[in-house]
Amino acid sequence: MVLKATPITLEQLKRKEIEAAQMEANVLGEAREVSARAVEARAVSARAAEARAVEARAVSARAAEARAVEARAVSARAAEARAVAARAAEARAAAARA
Repeated sequence: MVLKATPITLEQLKRKEIEAAQMEANVLGEAREVSARAVEARAVSARAAEARAVEARAVSARAAEARAVEARAVSARAAEARAVAARAAEARAAAARA
């Protein structure tokens, strides 16, 4: 196999070097764009995770408040039951005295 060298002018060589530099710049630009998109995707993911955490804390707070309301209601019912029992005992004692 015989390879023949093709002569190239200085102008053609300069054009080839410029094309190579432009291709390298394009590749670097694309890499920066990909990197920027990845950073943005991570930021979006972090914001979504934070939003889920905020919502989870809100749900937990609402559940705790519901438990506190229920506990106060149970306590109020118990106090009312004790008052009814005390009145009934008082009525029985008054009836026994009479």
